[in-house]
Amino acid sequence: MPLPTGYADLVQRVSAEAHDGATETAVLRRLREGGLQLVPSARALCDIYDIGLGEAQRRIDRSGVWSDVRDDRPPFGYVTG
Repeated sequence: MPLPTGYADLVQRVSAEAHDGATETAVLRRLREGGLQLVPSARALCDIYDIGLGEAQRRIDRSGVWSDVRDDRPPFGYVTG
């Protein structure tokens, strides 16, 4: 999946905020407010915190920042069936 235009600049700005002490929830809100959808936001968390995609997905679920678009779906990593 190609990353959206402006991704690198947004991640760089938000990464600086994270290194200055912003919480992960605040970081996710900034990414979302910056126009990133759910999957690119997970990718951005990987880049910012040097974590894997699975961990990024767990952190997104814990944060609640995306709960309005995920209410009808199970959390990341939940296997149905």
